Amino acid sequence: MLSSSSSKLPNKQVNMASANELHEKIKEYASFISQTLQPQLQTAVDARDATDADISEYTQLRNKLQYLENEIKSDLSSSSTGESTPSSAKNCKPLEALVDISHGTVYCRAVIPNPRTVYVDVGLGFMVEFTLQEAIGFIDKKLKYLDEVSKHRASVAEGIARDVEDALELLEELGAEIPDRDTA
Repeated sequence: MLSSSSSKLPNKQVNMASANELHEKIKEYASFISQTLQPQLQTAVDARDATDADISEYTQLRNKLQYLENEIKSDLSSSSTGESTPSSAKNCKPLEALVDISHGTVYCRAVIPNPRTVYVDVGLGFMVEFTLQEAIGFIDKKLKYLDEVSKHRASVAEGIARDVEDALELLEELGAEIPDRDTA
């Protein structure tokens, strides 16, 4: 009985009901984009950027260690004996350096008594003492790993960005389907 009377509704009321439903769907999708997809995208981009920053830091460290290693080799070869023996390697001259103690904002002078060994942050707050060669080898492995992580995080961010684009296109399509109130 109700169905027979509802089928006799004027066309204008049916269009208004479907327009209201479309408005609700548009609100739902807009809310999903702003409260779910955009924060996920920002988190993914921030994670990728942090990994890229780590890659940059480790690359700089590797370059500095290679430079230091070459300096030590040239100092040893220019010594009076001209021999590079293990005892002469232990007797390297101390190295003066500026050490970053506050993420690039505060530096202090430091004297490194034996520049042939260095401490490298390997993660989780652990510092490991390496020879220059060991440190360079570790950093090369770490850079390969970070490169893979960066690629994965970039693909995740790209996927979320595609989802945002698809949702925005859906919103445009839904907006185009809403009948104008003047013509209805």
